[in-house]
Amino acid sequence: MRKFLAALVALTSVLVAAPAVAGAQTGTSKVYVTHGLPLDTAGTKVDVYVNGALTLDDFTFGTTVGPLTLPAATYNVQIKTPDGASTLITKSVDVPAGGNFSLVASFVDAAGTPGINVFANKVSRISRYGSRVALHHAAAAPSVDVLLGRYPISRKIPRLRFPVAKAAPNGAQANLWVRANRGYTFDVNVAGTSTTVLKLDNAKFPGRTLTNVYVVGSASGGTLQFLTSSIKL
Repeated sequence: MRKFLAALVALTSVLVAAPAVAGAQTGTSKVYVTHGLPLDTAGTKVDVYVNGALTLDDFTFGTTVGPLTLPAATYNVQIKTPDGASTLITKSVDVPAGGNFSLVASFVDAAGTPGINVFANKVSRISRYGSRVALHHAAAAPSVDVLLGRYPISRKIPRLRFPVAKAAPNGAQANLWVRANRGYTFDVNVAGTSTTVLKLDNAKFPGRTLTNVYVVGSASGGTLQFLTSSIKL
C-alpha cells in the first residue's frame, strides 16, 4: 500500500507540474490509469514516463491509480521495460477540460499492438438502487458480442441472456445500468457466433458506483481476462 500511495503521489505531482507538449487548455479533468497489458507471467512490470519524466516505477499488470486531477493539456506518455532498454508504447494523450477518463495500457487492435486506449467515464449520479457498468474491449481479439444475464437462471436457460454490445471492436465501450448487489453473468462471444471466449459468473455491483470492466489480454496467447476498477458516483 505504501508503494502504491507513493507512486500515486509521484504521478500526480509530475503530471501537474509537467508542461503540455501542445494544445494547452484551461481547466482540469479526472484521470485514472490502468495497466492492462499482460506480456509475461510475472506481472509485466513497466515504467511509465510522462513528458520525459519517470512517473510510475514498476507499475504492475492489473493495477489502477487515480483519480488524478490533471490540467487540460496534451501529454507525451511512454511505457518502457523496467530496465529502460525497450520502449513498448509512445503516445500523445489529449486531456480536455471538465472530463473524467480512463487511460488503459493494453492491446489496441486484434493483431496485438501495445498501446493506450482512452475511455470516457460516465460519472453522473444515479439512484442508490442502481449501479453503472461500463464494458471495454481492450484485448488482442476480434470483434465480440457481450451478453448479460441474471445469475444463476441464465446459466440454466441461456435464451434469457441478452446482448449489451454487438460486434464491438477493440476500443469499443458499452454502458449499462443494472440493479445494485444482484448477481449477473457476462459472456464474451466472438461476434456473430455462439463461441464464448470469456465468461463471468455471479458478478455483483454496489449501488451508486461505476464499475469499469475491461476485457484485456490476447485471444491467441490464451491470456484473455477481465480487469475491473470502480468509481463512486
